[in-house]
This record gives sequence, C-alpha cells and structure tokens, in this order.
Amino acid sequence: MEEKFIGTLLGAGIGDSLGMTVEELPVDEVILHYGDKVKDLVDPHPSSPSNFLKAGENTSEFDIVMLVAKSIAEKGRIDIQDIIYRYVEWEEKEELHNYIDPYFLIAIHNLKNGIEIDRSSSSIEGALPAIPVGMFHYKNPILAVEGSKAIVMLTHRNEIVLDAASVIAVAIGELIQGRFYLPEETEYFIKLLKTFVKKEETKSYLRKVLNLIKEDASYEKAINELGNGNFALEALSQALFIFLKTPENVEEAIINAANCYGYYGGDTDSIALLTGAFVGAYNGNEDFPERWINNLKRYNEIVEVAKKLEKVAIH
Repeated sequence: MEEKFIGTLLGAGIGDSLGMTVEELPVDEVILHYGDKVKDLVDPHPSSPSNFLKAGENTSEFDIVMLVAKSIAEKGRIDIQDIIYRYVEWEEKEELHNYIDPYFLIAIHNLKNGIEIDRSSSSIEGALPAIPVGMFHYKNPILAVEGSKAIVMLTHRNEIVLDAASVIAVAIGELIQGRFYLPEETEYFIKLLKTFVKKEETKSYLRKVLNLIKEDASYEKAINELGNGNFALEALSQALFIFLKTPENVEEAIINAANCYGYYGGDTDSIALLTGAFVGAYNGNEDFPERWINNLKRYNEIVEVAKKLEKVAIH
C-alpha cells in the first residue's frame, strides 16, 4: 500500500511541476518555445504565471495539498485547528505564494479574522485538500467525503467545489484500493462517484466524461466539451478524462494533462496535479520516469510525507 500513497503525492507533485511550465499558454506559444509538448521538468515559459519558478519546483496549488497531508500525517487524524494554524502561517508568508487563486488567500485572511466565508469562488484550488483526505480515509468513502468537506469549507462554501472535493476524495480512495479494473470498469467507477455528489451540474460533467471515454474521444474534443479552466468542474472532469483514457500509463497521462492547453490556454498545473494524483494512486510509484524523479525538487519530502500518511491512514 505504501507505493500507492507515494504514487498519489508524487503524481500530484510531478503533474503540478510539469503543468505549471505552460499554464494559460496557447498551443502555438508552447510549440514556438519548446518545439513540442512539454515532457520534462523544465523552466516555465516566460509568459507562464509561474515564470519566476525553476524547473522541478512547485506552485502554491501543490503547497496546499502538502500542507494538509503533513497535518494529517503528523497528527494522525484530521485536526481542523491544526490545519487552520498551518493555513494562517502559510498565508502570512507572502514569499511562499505563487499564482494562487486570490480568493484562497482572502478566505484564509477572513478565517484568521473571524469574517464569514462567502460562497462565490468555484475554483479547483479549493477542492485540492481532498487528495490527502482521500488517502487517509481510503477505505471509507463516506468519511473521506465528510473529512474533505470539513477542510474545504474553511475556505470555500461553494457547493460545486464541495462536490468536486467529494469526487476527488472518493476517487483517490477507490484507486488506492484497486477496486476497479480500468478501463473496462470505467462506467462503474463513474457511477460510484456520482453517488457522492449533490449538484445536477456535477453529475452532468461526470456523464460527459463517461461518454467521451466510451467514444474514445480525442484530447482536443475533451477540451472543447469539458473545458480546461480553473472552474472546479472543468479541471476535475478534464483530469478524470485524461486519466481514464490511459489509466495504466503514468507518463502518458501526466504529459497529456500538462499539455491540455488547447488553442487558448488552460489551468494545466491543476489539471496535471489531479491527473497525476489519480494515475499515481492507481499504479503506485514504480512507473514514474527517472528523469522526473531526479529533477523534482521536493521528491524526498514528498516520499517522507506519503510514508507517514500511509502509517496513520485508517486501514
């Protein structure tokens, strides 16, 4: 089981690092600069929002995942007060912020000052804490959903984001357990995920993912039909589609996720982060290319946290 935990966090870290190089860039800009799809952990494109980072570094989206993962691993439980403390400490260190959704920072600021969190933001960043919660409660999807919502609601009260978090948490747990043989059982997998969401809009996106997989749609068609922005349902459904298209191929899944910019650009780091978490949870950590492992700056930290999280997970 340890390899699945490492794979989940490692996939998220590598996906984020690869995807941030070309975030919000159209395909012609990517090809002009890199000559092809990005396949290695390289310095971000000069026009990427993460252009100040270096090859193999991570964005604030992954920082959020690791912050929650560390809290659970060190406390051995979901400690909301500890997570609040870590959020506030992170928010106060402005040098740690790199192109995070401004709403996330505002929400933490409001949390610190006792100001009510509103329901306006529907960005995928708010749902990312569900990844380590899904790992912790990997055998109990109901607790995974409850735990994810408890953490997500610290910063996001939007029902779409809560639905997205529920899907992420349940998917991670099911994939770690290996309960579905993919791609043959994709339909059953999607049906299970639908039982844990409340909004009809979320169910509609999941149906779209299933239909696109059934027709073996191209990545371009998936971008056109699902979208690839930071709206929670776009990023989540795009990541699910890319993962479910090649669930047993770690490298292909993450590369296609990082390059899902289309003609107008997209939230490639969040989508690749999620895709990496899914494919890593399903396959474990053995199939990640050495060139990625050797160049990921936080590799040792990620492995250490993943191992600690596996030890305290509810088996």
